[in-house]
Amino acid sequence: MPDVRIDESVTPAAHRAGLIAALEARRVDNRFHYVGELASSRWRELAAGHSPAQDADDGVVAYDDAAKAVIAALPDGPVHVIGLACGDGVKERRLLGALRSAGREEISATAVDVSVPLVVAADAAMAQVPGVVATEGVAVDIGAVPDLSPLLSPWLPGTRVVTLFGVISTLGPGSLAPAVSLLATGDLLLVSANLLPDRAEARDDVMAQYDNPPTRAWLSTVLEEIGIHDAGDITFRWDDAPGGPMIVGEVTPAQAVMAQVEGVTVGLSAGAPIRVLESFRHTPETLEALLVREGLEVLQVTVSPSGEEGVAVCRCAP
Repeated sequence: MPDVRIDESVTPAAHRAGLIAALEARRVDNRFHYVGELASSRWRELAAGHSPAQDADDGVVAYDDAAKAVIAALPDGPVHVIGLACGDGVKERRLLGALRSAGREEISATAVDVSVPLVVAADAAMAQVPGVVATEGVAVDIGAVPDLSPLLSPWLPGTRVVTLFGVISTLGPGSLAPAVSLLATGDLLLVSANLLPDRAEARDDVMAQYDNPPTRAWLSTVLEEIGIHDAGDITFRWDDAPGGPMIVGEVTPAQAVMAQVEGVTVGLSAGAPIRVLESFRHTPETLEALLVREGLEVLQVTVSPSGEEGVAVCRCAP
């Protein structure tokens, strides 16, 4: 197993306290769906089968186009790719491969995620690219740590390329702050978001990616692990929230249930929903506006053929 630096935000004590607080608010925050071995495994299977980002005829097209923009914008010299909330590192590995194919020789890569199993998987994926040096991975909850620079210092020489793929759709715009904290003047940031295309059937098409047995199995993992086996089926709906349209997943117990979180019992009454998922949808324009508000220079926004995946390439301005 590769070396993984464990931040205090993802220690067992922090996980326990966070999950208890979330349940008391009748929520299972998105970060809890990636932490354990089973949850991360089910997510990887789900992403491979249902995510437009991993569709060779759709999302992959947008990510490959963004990689070309990165290559064009990079100065000469070493490159350090930091996969922030990287999941299993599939997209980062593809970016690293593009850099190597373009003739870049001094490339290092660092996996950063809330889930130790996913950091390990991403580290292995990125290390498979010939010539890439995978550094010590970092497990950290970026929702709790807005400044990540102390965790990734001393800084390696060269230009940083930070990736933040899919995260603002689940954690919201606040997840941009940890990414920006890793940038110096001239560094690059790639940000992707789930989009809602402007077509009549778009909402039905997007909903189908969530309203399916594999997604329910993934989202149920945490509930099962804390002893909630009979709360009922997870239902999905659109919510036109102030921050933009989002898909909400909820389970509503027909009778009171008792969650067991490492020796602490949390009672959940019947009849009120427990929110287990929030996934915001953006447009290319709202994605670009979020990045501009962070003081970033947006070089390009690429939209996949289906219109459901957007990838922006930004530069840290002086």
